[in-house]
Amino acid sequence: MRKELRAGDVAVAPLPGGGFGACQVSGITDEAVTVHALDWFSPEPPDLDDLRDAGPVPLAYRGLVDRLAQISVFRSNSPMPPDFDWIGNLPVPPGVPDHVNAYSGWASPFGDMARQRHWDERVPAETKAAFRAARESESVTADLGAGPVTLPTSTSSLHLTSGTIPVPATGPVDWTILDLLPRCAQVLWAGPDRGLTEALTRHPLVTDLHWSDAPPVVDLRATEVRSLRVAGDSLREIRLPSAAHRLSLGAARERVTVRAADDGRWLDLELYQVTPSTRAPSGLTQVRSVSLTGDGVLSAATLAGFAAAHTLELRWTAPPGRLDDPSLLLHVPSLQLVEMFEAYGVDADITSSLPALRHLSIYGLRGSVARELRARLRRTDVELSLRGAKTDSWLAANLDNPFRDWADDDTRAGAAACKAYATALRAIDKLAAAAPAAVAPASAADAAAAADAVVSGAEAILRELIDKLHAIDEKYEFIDTIRREEAGDAFAELAARARVPSDLAADWFDEWRDF
Repeated sequence: MRKELRAGDVAVAPLPGGGFGACQVSGITDEAVTVHALDWFSPEPPDLDDLRDAGPVPLAYRGLVDRLAQISVFRSNSPMPPDFDWIGNLPVPPGVPDHVNAYSGWASPFGDMARQRHWDERVPAETKAAFRAARESESVTADLGAGPVTLPTSTSSLHLTSGTIPVPATGPVDWTILDLLPRCAQVLWAGPDRGLTEALTRHPLVTDLHWSDAPPVVDLRATEVRSLRVAGDSLREIRLPSAAHRLSLGAARERVTVRAADDGRWLDLELYQVTPSTRAPSGLTQVRSVSLTGDGVLSAATLAGFAAAHTLELRWTAPPGRLDDPSLLLHVPSLQLVEMFEAYGVDADITSSLPALRHLSIYGLRGSVARELRARLRRTDVELSLRGAKTDSWLAANLDNPFRDWADDDTRAGAAACKAYATALRAIDKLAAAAPAAVAPASAADAAAAADAVVSGAEAILRELIDKLHAIDEKYEFIDTIRREEAGDAFAELAARARVPSDLAADWFDEWRDF
């Protein structure tokens, strides 16, 4: 952290969805800085005099009580957003604690403030009353048109894509289910609109929407949706409410046009399922924060049109973690904060395409690149945070191993997990290659018998993998929720290589695991 902060320092920054607010340093320790939002909103940035009488922001949205919009931020690995403008120092308001045991990023109090403003100004009194009256122990029965379902009245997320709630395959959908779920703030939906948008206009508490297999035009302007995750091969145009602050857009067959307030000035934009040929959406020339997520290879060409962006996140979900055409980053000249994850194919020359760089953070890179970056940036003003560096020899053996990053937290546990996976992978591939089905069976019966033999053999291999992971967890107390999910993904991929039915593989994993 380059800026030397003091208790009472005040920063002005854009609020999610538009306008400006302010935060103040509550207190500082060697480990963290604690900040709280100040109760201020204006279309233009305030000055220090405007904020002299501003107190902290008490939170009351969605049942919160006795809390302020306040967070602690770790000093070591929390880069300060480029649009924080530190304008001076004021006395900390009475009653504001100098530290809280809740940790997040610098922008967290601003997000809380935006959510509180939505609750105060956009949610009707009767909706708030129904929210408060809902009880965990109570349930309701509803029917969307394909059969009844019973849900707790306290349900906050309505998942209509998992198959657990009956939805008619075609025809009308009865959206009165939302009237019966007074705490529902998120909806997951797939396919044509079928009355969804109209229903959302009547339910201002729903601010989070996930929409897969979306229709050509998604028009949410009359809703209160603030965060949208959307994808679909047919998708061509998205029309967002003026206060929307986050858009996660999956790759589509053709370029998507997005209509947002001030050409995306107030949006955080994530593009996922990205490939090197993915074209960025049009209409978002003023976006400040962009994230790309994809397998293997990304391209800086995808960033064309985002010349105003100051923050970039690149996240690879599979090897080799390479960025093509890095020189095209020069067409985004304002980039100051760049974060990368699993960037094993990125070299140190990338810094030559980032003239405005102020903070570079990489989690997962080659050790040789880490050394060169430290040498290049040692006498510059760039803050550098590098974690998870690995040797070339280690990567040669483990780059494709889904447990490769486990070694970052515990070298021995991670190495054991990588070895267990590699052993299972070799056995699965050997089993599949040796199966009679691989050499054109004489009959359908022979093919079925061969497939059964492979599944039977895979069962023993996968069971051994789970046993080894159990032993690792017992020895190192290592497998937390995230690693359990990563283990489940790896298990499913191995099972798929042996053509084990996915539902059977899921049953095995849930039945065998004890971590």
